[in-house]
Amino acid sequence: MRGKIRSINSRSDMQAAKLTDEQIIKMATQDVIYDDAKYPPGYDKKLNPGDSGYIPPILRTETIIDEGVLRRFAVTIEVRGQNAPTEQ
Repeated sequence: MRGKIRSINSRSDMQAAKLTDEQIIKMATQDVIYDDAKYPPGYDKKLNPGDSGYIPPILRTETIIDEGVLRRFAVTIEVRGQNAPTEQ
């Protein structure tokens, strides 16, 4: 099956593809999971709960937005919360 492939690289491409700012923001958003537990050198991460020496993970999730994607499509978002830039 053959079809046309179109790149979406600009605000006008985005509008032609009928994509909304909200859809672009959703595509640019990723959840990153970190394990903040402290493991000793040589710790066997294959250990399971209940195994001798097992250290449970301390998981932390951060949501990041690829600002390059937003700039490419001239999409702006309002940033609120503890990581919001402060005015000086």
